Amino acid sequence: MMDALMAKADTIAEMICQSEAAHQYWKARAKMESHTEAQKLFETLKLKTNNRIGLSQALPADHPKVQELAAEIQVLEERLYGIPVAMQYKEAQAELNDLVQGVMHLLLVRLGERLPVELGPRQGCGKGPDGNGCTCGEND
Repeated sequence: MMDALMAKADTIAEMICQSEAAHQYWKARAKMESHTEAQKLFETLKLKTNNRIGLSQALPADHPKVQELAAEIQVLEERLYGIPVAMQYKEAQAELNDLVQGVMHLLLVRLGERLPVELGPRQGCGKGPDGNGCTCGEND
């Protein structure tokens, strides 16, 4: 029985990887990776976001250093999402994540009709090289 379940899970995973959402994600990601300015902004944004997370663990949210970093992140996000390629990537990433989360949620709902399972919060796959999205069939 376990082998049959794993085979079906593999089939569902492959269907997601072959979906239009996955196709659009990889297309948008390729465009994003070839856009030098967007890549630089994205890398800076990741660095500052990680710094903010670390700083937020050590300082209160209203500390001037945390607030300053938050403001810098907001400016970077505005600049990045002013680039059409970056917006396409963000939207494709969100669409793929929604698909994956929707399948997971549906499975939990269907199981919940027969078994005591908790639905829990919907969260991102978190397996992409940027900490987001899905890596269906990709070796990054």
